[in-house]
Amino acid sequence: MAEAETYWKSLWGEEAQHNERAEWIRKDKERKVSYMGWMPIEITEIISYLCKGHNWKSPGSDQIQNYWLQAFPATHRHITKNFNAIIEEPEKAPEWLTAGTTYLVLKSGYSKEVRNYRPITCLKTRYKILTEITAKRISRNWEEQSLLPAEQKGCHPGSKGCKDQLMISKAIYEECRRRNKNLSIAWIDYQKPFRAFHIVGWKIQ
Repeated sequence: MAEAETYWKSLWGEEAQHNERAEWIRKDKERKVSYMGWMPIEITEIISYLCKGHNWKSPGSDQIQNYWLQAFPATHRHITKNFNAIIEEPEKAPEWLTAGTTYLVLKSGYSKEVRNYRPITCLKTRYKILTEITAKRISRNWEEQSLLPAEQKGCHPGSKGCKDQLMISKAIYEECRRRNKNLSIAWIDYQKPFRAFHIVGWKIQ
């Protein structure tokens, strides 16, 4: 356990700074973007998530699965009220809401090598509901203002991400093969994607 903590602390525990002078940041600042307005969360949004969510997906430390929140509609108005209170005053959010149970899952390679494991955290269903509603609203705003690059498939709603890109690459390859065209393709494979995300990520205030 100590070895695992040391390994992941070296990836997530060290503060990193992004390049604030990067060209793409300057261009984004120059774009005319209207600020996203925020309206209180409605009970219909809670119900919509619960209807689409997996009933028996692994829950967080409270062990409350999606099925039970769906089966007791009397709780929905209370959840809605509490979510809106947290949005208005984030400092009042209880610590247990964002706490989760993390498991290390072996991805490949030798099982006694800590670096071959990936952490999977089971979060509370109520936390998932809140973040899903927030993400959906932000995503809708980005789509309306065309803020997401077409090339970045992973963040587009409804996109299959990697599968979309693979199909595009296959179509290009087949076209070049059929017409005897020259083709050069390069793929970038991040050995430590968690570290890469940590470096390029930034804090939103």
